[in-house]
Amino acid sequence: MTRAQILAGLDPLRPYANLIRWALIAVLAILLVVLGYRWGSGHWKGEYTAEVAARAADNATRAATLQRLADAAAQAAAKAKSASIALAESRAETDTRYQEALNDAKRAERDLAAALRRGDVQLQPQWSCIAPGPVTGGAATVAAQASAAGRFNSAARIVGAADADAAVIEWLWNGWLADRQAVIAAGCAVEAGR
Repeated sequence: MTRAQILAGLDPLRPYANLIRWALIAVLAILLVVLGYRWGSGHWKGEYTAEVAARAADNATRAATLQRLADAAAQAAAKAKSASIALAESRAETDTRYQEALNDAKRAERDLAAALRRGDVQLQPQWSCIAPGPVTGGAATVAAQASAAGRFNSAARIVGAADADAAVIEWLWNGWLADRQAVIAAGCAVEAGR
């Protein structure tokens, strides 16, 4: 068999040689794509799974933080509410004591004036301020009595005013103290953290 005969025998395959070559190239390309896809899908599936796990962990951390904040806010609200109730009770008690102290001051004023008039209590000499001049006749006695009654009433008013002022000061002090204790009890003050 000569070369020409061999070539003549191959002639019928020659038109299909390019087709076979392109088919082999296509099969090889498809094989590379499929293998690459399988390798890539496995790789990216692992990446995706890791990302999902990381997001779930972040979400769990955020949820725990939000729950802690919500619990702390509820606790602070409960402390503030109980402090507010305690403040209202303390203020009512302070107001009651203030009113009683004012009534006691008015009663002390009335009692002192009555005791001074009856002579049960005497004013000290520096508070007496006796009117100068000779006492002659009935008019002077009436004037002296009126002067004494005025002194008695003035002394009683001074004592009553001093007691009322003391009641106001105590009321203000107790109100300030109640406010301060309520703020500390609510957890809003620096002293509570120390």
